[in-house]
Amino acid sequence: MAILYWFGYHKKFDRECIPQNADGIAMVDMKNIRNYFVFSCLKNPSECQWSNKDSAFKERFNLSNYGIKMSDYLAFFHIENQPISQWFVSAEIENETAFEKTMNKAHFRKAKLQNGMVAYYSNSMNLCAVKRSSQILISNISEQQKHIAVNIAEDLFLKKLFLNAKQIEKTIGTQNAVTFWIKKNSLLEEDGILSLKLENNKITVDGQLKLKYKKESQFLQNPNALFSLGFDFKMIQNQNIIKRHSAKINKIIGFNLDSILANNPTKTEILLNGIVEKKDSAISYDYDDDFNPIKKVVVHTNREPSFYFSMQTENSKKVFNYLKTQNAIDNRNVFVNFPLATTKTSIQNNALTLEANPLKNRISKPSSSKIGYLQIHFNKLLPKDWLYIIAKNKNFKFLKPFESFEMGLSKKNNVGHFRVDLKTTKGKSLISVIK
Repeated sequence: MAILYWFGYHKKFDRECIPQNADGIAMVDMKNIRNYFVFSCLKNPSECQWSNKDSAFKERFNLSNYGIKMSDYLAFFHIENQPISQWFVSAEIENETAFEKTMNKAHFRKAKLQNGMVAYYSNSMNLCAVKRSSQILISNISEQQKHIAVNIAEDLFLKKLFLNAKQIEKTIGTQNAVTFWIKKNSLLEEDGILSLKLENNKITVDGQLKLKYKKESQFLQNPNALFSLGFDFKMIQNQNIIKRHSAKINKIIGFNLDSILANNPTKTEILLNGIVEKKDSAISYDYDDDFNPIKKVVVHTNREPSFYFSMQTENSKKVFNYLKTQNAIDNRNVFVNFPLATTKTSIQNNALTLEANPLKNRISKPSSSKIGYLQIHFNKLLPKDWLYIIAKNKNFKFLKPFESFEMGLSKKNNVGHFRVDLKTTKGKSLISVIK
């Protein structure tokens, strides 16, 4: 029993692996995840028959194959004022030869730095690694920004500027596969904790957050939409993500976003009902040897989005008129800055709406009151859609076996309740999908 406990449940956490300027942590309990798959295989042995291809998959996720020590916990952390998609993790090298072999095989470029540190970078994988002695820091950061990774490595390996362990003590020793810690910020009144658990046919994230903004709304929410998103714009209006990318947003939408923000936008919702196919026939004539006309019909198939966008403001008519003066809306009330489909613009219940290829039988109903929500039905994507998506980013291939993603933020007892469900395709267990 002592050996079983030590192997399966005894865990040790290195409290000197997170810098003090981290504002978000995903604490991955490696033994919890391993135990989940072990017990799943014992309960469903038929689903754990690993092929050669599956074995290769397992080998890729065995860190010891790359010369990196397998720890009980992996702490992925986010740094203040950095893009939300940019994360870091530190680890320990236990086999220098295997590590260098892995770097060479993956075509990482090696460069010596000051203070005995070495940097490795891969353009194809967009990964940066900074090593000092047996310590290593890894991040998905662009080459132009790799100096940020070097600075963080210096904070960890040289200056010893670690996060106070008391702040994250609730992420250690839990029953969760992953525990998220979010530092108090412009949206949270205090630090937040979220739990990720592995279940038979889904992955769930759940937790309570003390939000500064708690206003709930009733959204339209088409339950069968490919993609739907609803939130109150006031939540993000003054966030850095808007200010930092305002120029890029203005370029995409074709007008100044401040013209919308000046009218205090509130309830916002977008429904991507799906992709519709439109057939267009082109007729031409040719002639045979006797100069008899031969009719030729060429059918072109176009794919266009069917979507609905709505944003309430203090004076949506004023916004509508502004967009007309900017030639973003033509005389037919068509929003011309969206080239993928003819998009009609109108004012409904003091909300600016954009709609393209509306459904004939719209299945939509007001949702229960909530602060915000996000819903994606992966099963509505066609194989050609997946080919396009995966070509853009190979990491999205992970989502292909899943049926739906649902995220909701509501208010219970004056506290924000956050929940995410990532469900597998019907009839498939989580272990059969991940392996």
